Amino acid sequence: MQALAHYPDGHADGVDLSRYALERAETAAAERGLADRLTLHERDARTYVPDGDYDLVLSVGSTHVFDGFAGTLRGAGRHVNPDGILLVGEGFWQVPPTWPALAALDAKPEDFTDLAGLVDVAEEAGWTPVYAHVSDAAEWDNYEWSWIGSLTEWAVDNPGHPDAVDALAAAREHRDQWLRGYRNVLGFVTLVLRRQARLN
Repeated sequence: MQALAHYPDGHADGVDLSRYALERAETAAAERGLADRLTLHERDARTYVPDGDYDLVLSVGSTHVFDGFAGTLRGAGRHVNPDGILLVGEGFWQVPPTWPALAALDAKPEDFTDLAGLVDVAEEAGWTPVYAHVSDAAEWDNYEWSWIGSLTEWAVDNPGHPDAVDALAAAREHRDQWLRGYRNVLGFVTLVLRRQARLN
């Protein structure tokens, strides 16, 4: 929606399996006056086939859908126009992973690489970064507290709901995994990628 707001002539497709997420997106788009330029699809992104290629494809925090960063470069990247942009947000090891971080993320050391390794993977797949934004500690903290807080507030505000106890437990578990596990170990970068030029 931010991209649509910046480009008044643009049109976008959103793909998600969650009916709830799509309903929220539909409401938000209507509130921002973007609904006529956004089409939402309830389906698996791996099998989504658009009518044509896109000038911009966004995959932020969802590389698991395509089985990781390299898979996202292949899967989401196949929908990008030859001169288009692929914007991918992905985690990376800021420091060598600790055992508490690996346990919290249910990960192996090879599940992520460092930032330089991510750039290498992109270039090996035929993409080159033209810009990147590395989230700082304050951004990470804001993201995590917002995620945990929204779930916790919902549970506190709906004590009689049958899912309230589970929601509160999930928030606490995630908070502990973050604070005692991967905080300041796992970083996050958003890479702006273009296809490598063939220079003669």
